[in-house]
Amino acid sequence: MFVLGLLLISLMIIIGHGSSTADASGKGTTSGIAPGYGSLNHPKGTCGNADQAPCPAVDPGWFSVGAESPTAVASAITSSREFIALASQYGVTSLDMPALVHAYGAYTGIDYYDDDHWVVSARNSMGMRCGLFDFVYDRVHSRMRFSSYGVLTALDPHARQSFPYVSSSVALSHLQSQGRLDVLAGTRPELIFFPIDPSFPYLTSSVHKWAGGGNSAMNPIWLMVGSDRHDYFLGANLNIYGQSDLPIAKGLP
Repeated sequence: MFVLGLLLISLMIIIGHGSSTADASGKGTTSGIAPGYGSLNHPKGTCGNADQAPCPAVDPGWFSVGAESPTAVASAITSSREFIALASQYGVTSLDMPALVHAYGAYTGIDYYDDDHWVVSARNSMGMRCGLFDFVYDRVHSRMRFSSYGVLTALDPHARQSFPYVSSSVALSHLQSQGRLDVLAGTRPELIFFPIDPSFPYLTSSVHKWAGGGNSAMNPIWLMVGSDRHDYFLGANLNIYGQSDLPIAKGLP
């Protein structure tokens, strides 16, 4: 009986020790400490948790631009940290004249789609276009931020063209030849892009087909107000479209 009692006491000690180990590994709560961040029941990181200072806001990289003119925009771009880093990496030595691309369509709540953009082609030391810069333009606060950079190789047909690759005069001529219209007096063609319906980026779809472009600021289309006061668009495929033809995503109310 004495031996049996010792065995029972030993078994209880072993079970109790095992329960303590489970608590320390975060699998038990018998210690009375409420579960917290991480497996060891205490916050991780140096900010943003209980009893810690808030984490600093992520720097979106906005920089100011003096005026809404291609010259002022080019000066601001070449002074930005993103341009300096990418120019060094990809051999950019100069820029063409930046072009303003207007946001068109539904309000999304995302600055990329709701703000205008400045897009500009870049040249290397041989004078060839080696890339395309895209910057979001916040007109209200007179500032821009880097959005993306597209690399152009010497084999790309755009390596010998400045952006935009289709001119406004070409847009006007197609409106006249395809739409049998002139532009409304006092208006001029504008580059635009829009948030595309998620069903349409897949050009192989037998139902949702769109080859007109306009779904990004780096692939814009021309907007023209016809003499009949309706909007017309010259797609990247050089076809004229009406507003109802564009696969614009439904935006926020």
